[in-house]
Amino acid sequence: MHIGRGTNTEIPTNLVGAYVPAFVAAPNHEAAAHEVVSNLTRQGYEFIDIADGKIHQLDPLKWDSYVMDAWPEFVAHFPKQSEVISKLPSKLLFFGPFASYEASNA
Repeated sequence: MHIGRGTNTEIPTNLVGAYVPAFVAAPNHEAAAHEVVSNLTRQGYEFIDIADGKIHQLDPLKWDSYVMDAWPEFVAHFPKQSEVISKLPSKLLFFGPFASYEASNA
C-alpha cells in the first residue's frame, strides 16, 4: 500500500508517506483491500493507492518460504507460518515493514 502521513503521529515529522505491505485473510480481493484501507485510515494514515496496482494471493502453507525469499532481513518482524494458519479462521491482518519517504524538493 502507498500511504500518506494523514493525521497519524507515529511517523516522524520529516516523513510524508510510506509504502507498506499488508497481509490479510479475506474471502476475496475487494474485501481484503477494504479491510486494509479501513484499518490504515482508523490509524490516521491517508490511503493513496495500491502500490503496484495488484492484490496478490499467497498460499499460507508456503508462508515461511515466502518470508525467507521476499523479506530475509525482516524474518523476526513477521509471524511464523503456524501462527498465520491458526489465525486464518478469525481476523488476520498485519503489516510488513514501512518504507517511509520525505517530501521531494522538486
